[in-house]
Amino acid sequence: MSTVLWANELVGEVVTSDESDKYALYKHADKLDEIGQRIAQKSFNSLCDTTDLEFNLGDDELPNGMASTNELMAKNGKWMAASEAASLLSSLIAEIETKKVRFGLLKNDHDAVLAELKESLSYAQGAAAKGGKFNFSVVM
Repeated sequence: MSTVLWANELVGEVVTSDESDKYALYKHADKLDEIGQRIAQKSFNSLCDTTDLEFNLGDDELPNGMASTNELMAKNGKWMAASEAASLLSSLIAEIETKKVRFGLLKNDHDAVLAELKESLSYAQGAAAKGGKFNFSVVM
């Protein structure tokens, strides 16, 4: 079992996930964070929410009235306006494509990172069109 990121949108109080494993984004989150800080003064890691991971690693029960960790994440999670997230993701894609940024020492995950960023950008743009918020949940 590996740890990955999933793209999520929050519209109103409802979380919807693309449930698409983004291993390359998780693996290279710190490098993406450095690039984001440099080019857009925005943190990639600020998009990453650990509510689901912390719940699954702990012994806690969901609060009364909650049926899933999505509800907990909607209430207590880390979120960014989807339009702002889309702007950050677009900036990352442009920088990585232009500079042909390498991800990894032995194996270059450049193509996988770009594909996952583009998939996530599409999801963030959809959330932005609904006036929603966006995040990546860290899941195992």
